[in-house]
Amino acid sequence: MKNKKTVAIVMLASMCLGACTSVGNTSGDGGNAVTSESIESSEGAEKTSETTVNTGYPITLVNHAVTSSNEERELCTGSYTEIVLSDEYKEKYPKLAEYVASYNENISYEIPERIAEYASWVLEDTFYEDAVYYDENKVNIARIDDRLFSMTESFEEFSGGAHPNHGASSINIDPVTGQMLRLDQVLNDSSVLSEAIRTELEKAYPGIMEEVDSFYYQGEDEDPDQFVQKLKDDTYTWSINAEGLRIHFSPYEIASYATGDLDIVLSVKDYPNLIQPAFQMSEAQDMTKIVTRTEAEPIKVEPKESEPIPDSVIIANPTWKSYKAEGVVAGTDHIKLTKTKEEKTDFLDTSVWAEKHGFMQEGLTHEDENYFYSGVNEVSYGNTFQGLQIYDTSMEKMYYNFDLSELCDGPDYEEERVSAQNQFIRYATVVDNILYAELGHWGYASEEPWSSYIVAIDVNTNELLFRSEPLVANAGNFKVVGDTIICGYGFTAEPDYIYLLDRFTGEKYDSIPVNSAADQFQIVDDTLYVATYNTAYEFSITR
Repeated sequence: MKNKKTVAIVMLASMCLGACTSVGNTSGDGGNAVTSESIESSEGAEKTSETTVNTGYPITLVNHAVTSSNEERELCTGSYTEIVLSDEYKEKYPKLAEYVASYNENISYEIPERIAEYASWVLEDTFYEDAVYYDENKVNIARIDDRLFSMTESFEEFSGGAHPNHGASSINIDPVTGQMLRLDQVLNDSSVLSEAIRTELEKAYPGIMEEVDSFYYQGEDEDPDQFVQKLKDDTYTWSINAEGLRIHFSPYEIASYATGDLDIVLSVKDYPNLIQPAFQMSEAQDMTKIVTRTEAEPIKVEPKESEPIPDSVIIANPTWKSYKAEGVVAGTDHIKLTKTKEEKTDFLDTSVWAEKHGFMQEGLTHEDENYFYSGVNEVSYGNTFQGLQIYDTSMEKMYYNFDLSELCDGPDYEEERVSAQNQFIRYATVVDNILYAELGHWGYASEEPWSSYIVAIDVNTNELLFRSEPLVANAGNFKVVGDTIICGYGFTAEPDYIYLLDRFTGEKYDSIPVNSAADQFQIVDDTLYVATYNTAYEFSITR
């Protein structure tokens, strides 16, 4: 099973890590191994304790070598990098420290698990019988100051096939707030970016633009200029140093594999208005004084076969009208909401609201006490998935594998037509063996009025139990309490409401007007917290 929990979380948070060109990071002089909790088997590879190391450097990058063998030979090797911040840096940047701890936990699970899995593939490989598979991951730190932490990761792997794969990606964080930064958030004049990239690519690799332009396939609703589209999608691998904006393109990203890696610098000297002054550097950092490297004790994992993946189940779309299957009966344990608090502002930052109350913002890829939900089959950028895979919380076993593309886009067998806009799964949860999913599209109701539903599916029989009326749910999540679904719908120049639906029939039994569209619902005891575009609400729940 390749689709691991850490990978899914990384997709939701857009936390794909990677590498621009190294900026002077060096290994420590000693090179002595440091000690962390060893992983004896893949079953024990879920978590390692944080390495204890005091090198005297603000940041220490600890390389963990991983190997998997059977009695006869080595089957797969690999490595990952653990990031250790000094106590001073942890105190100075507590939000950054939280991110680093999360990264370390995820990568220390993901890489040993994958190497154990690749080792089992070697035993089944009849073409490369003597091959040793590998999965090498390496982190570099390009910058760390009060404005920007640039962390990069490069990988090279071989798991069968014609050639190894390698690539790089990056993540940039405001170290004070812990917020991820998109490239368009640090640019001053993004209109010059595309032409600047073309100029510097051609300068560094004469004749390259002919291949780059012929390699681009423009998808539906995508910009004809691929460099404009990449900015919209936030798929650049980038960092900013004293020289300027550094951009790295991996093989297959904008050109063929044979072209290899492409690196360019858009210098402050040549493009003085490209980067916001706040993110420009007055002088270069000496990364050799900030970052050092060391080795940890090797980790050994046993070859591990993947759990079988259930066949994908397509749920047919009988109609886009309100629908309920024969025999479904409305519930009786409905709740009532009474507004107790309303705080209006010009704009409510949902992340700040969530942090204030100790909530986690929810979207499609999320985890509850029983399951982990992962979106698959993306139809366009921005986590727009029409498939749903549901695992146990450790993501060791997949229970359900649903294809909801027909529920999203049709055909509608009654109307014999497809949706005018790509619809996708916004959120999903399983309660009492019923999968509830919110389906909708980005845009106005006028663009596709048959949108923004709640659907219910019996996970044992794969039967569609109901489809609610449209335009009742387009928030980031919804909640199921007793026999009630709490959801919300709203959009620019459209009515904004919280709706209460019966969870067995999907029928609406109450609606509550709000100042703007609901984005997040969270429940603590008998209080419902609601974040909308410009208002924070609290409601008491009467059961």
